[in-house]
Amino acid sequence: MAEFNILETLDLVGRAKTREEKRQVLADRDNFATRALLQLNYHPDVKWHLPAGAPPYTPGQVADSTPNSLHFEVKKLDYYVDPSPHDLPMLRRESMFVELLERVDPNDAKLIIAVKDRKLSYKGLSYKLVKDTWPDLLPDIEEKEDTPPVKKQKVVKKGVTPTTNSKGVDW
Repeated sequence: MAEFNILETLDLVGRAKTREEKRQVLADRDNFATRALLQLNYHPDVKWHLPAGAPPYTPGQVADSTPNSLHFEVKKLDYYVDPSPHDLPMLRRESMFVELLERVDPNDAKLIIAVKDRKLSYKGLSYKLVKDTWPDLLPDIEEKEDTPPVKKQKVVKKGVTPTTNSKGVDW
């Protein structure tokens, strides 16, 4: 399997006109890293052991990272998700994540943060597209019926006098 640049692949998916073209781009440029990142972004059972948002890190220089280093680094992302075979203290896990972000290309670092926060955003890239391209990568999800939410009725207690400890609760 060739190691196509993941960002280029996602850009091509975003520029493809039809759903079939998008699926074909993903299938033609298939590799482990692309599948792993899309699975980490869309799989409902993946839980990250990291806080949301970008941690404070110093983006590396483009010249400092080797081309396609993300293909190597993506194998280490199991340190940061649940279930993880690695039992690490949270501080160590977070510092390792910052080191990872500083090691890769700055654009790849942004991609990893977007995947971690499940905010990977490319035109036409969706759970359904990834599931159609690689049926075994993601589980089937049940479609939820649109049912109106049930309104809770306010309970009014009679004969109870509010006290100073009511903490703003209306009786």
